[in-house]
Amino acid sequence: MKTYLLVLGRHPELSRAELRGKADEVFYDEEKNLLIAENLQFTNPRSLPRGEEQLFIDQLGGTIRMAEVVGEFFDKTKLQQAIWKRIEAAEKFKCGFTVFGGGKKLLSDLIFSTKDHFDRIRVENYKQENLTSGQIFQRRILQKGHEFIIWKRGESYLLCETVANQNLRNYELRDRKKDFRDAKMGMLPPKLAQILLNLATADLETGLQTEIKNRDRSLTVLDPFCGSGTVNIEAAIAGFKTLGSDLNERFVGKAAENFAQMAEKFRYPVTSTEFRTKNATLCLEGIDMPVVVATEGWLGENFEARPDRETIHKNAGEVLDLWRQVLNHLAEKKVDVIAGCLPAWNRAGSKQTVSEKFLLHAQKLGYKPVLFADGKPTTFYEREDAFVAREVFVLKRTA
Repeated sequence: MKTYLLVLGRHPELSRAELRGKADEVFYDEEKNLLIAENLQFTNPRSLPRGEEQLFIDQLGGTIRMAEVVGEFFDKTKLQQAIWKRIEAAEKFKCGFTVFGGGKKLLSDLIFSTKDHFDRIRVENYKQENLTSGQIFQRRILQKGHEFIIWKRGESYLLCETVANQNLRNYELRDRKKDFRDAKMGMLPPKLAQILLNLATADLETGLQTEIKNRDRSLTVLDPFCGSGTVNIEAAIAGFKTLGSDLNERFVGKAAENFAQMAEKFRYPVTSTEFRTKNATLCLEGIDMPVVVATEGWLGENFEARPDRETIHKNAGEVLDLWRQVLNHLAEKKVDVIAGCLPAWNRAGSKQTVSEKFLLHAQKLGYKPVLFADGKPTTFYEREDAFVAREVFVLKRTA
């Protein structure tokens, strides 16, 4: 059985949560944001011509890089010899290193000793810095050579060889290269859309109302606030049928155009979705099929300048009132899983949220929050210095 080292993104609680059911977490280092995992579940929903490891990371929004664990060494000379042996076994001319816990000296020693040992190998670490995911992708290091991750823990060196890296070009296509984007309605990052999708389609815990078998992709993913169709596109790429709903007729039309544009690029059937102009509080009216919900939701009014406390309070009430109505409708339609976002306004060094009242209403309707690894019912996804953060939640129906 192979063991892997996963380099997680900027929001580790979300990264770890979307890995549930896809891998067994063996160990997590909070300081370095590294996770060791086993029993990875490799799926190829659309018979894509890719290796298993790349398929795995392509389906995750919160894992940047993954490496196969080669072995653990307690002697630096033996570590170097193991690296050189793997380089010699392949006729490739590039290599690079990323070091956690060993400092600049260990990285420099690996770079210069490898340069001295090989005449034909080009070491890609410029200025003796760790490689980034972007550098690995842009320089095609995995296609033309090796990237080694060395994690120094106490007196030992864990040697790993990178086997998959996020495809940054595909994310750009699904984000900045979409035909329609509108900052006024918010722009859901494809990586977060993937995370929400994975949270919504994970196998339900034992004892809940319905067991969802997501491996055959038989269920439908609903986004009742579909906007430009980001969630629907990610769901189709992952092999699911989708349903997109929005109150704004123009957005619905543009979402359908985006979906068709990406269907051509990512080779999923354009017929795998349906878009409809509906209020989110009535999004499943006339629909009789099992669905799960993955949605960014409504993050409130898009303010041009930071509002005062009273304005935020009024906006929070409007968001909460809408979500209560949406929850009532979804509960009536017996939707089992809801993964979404609530707004959290950053003001005066603290966050103003609606999550406590939202979760209380959800529990009255028979939903319970799925706790994240830190034991909390929500976690935040936000950019540095952003005024509004996304507070992510997952609800599962228990009654």
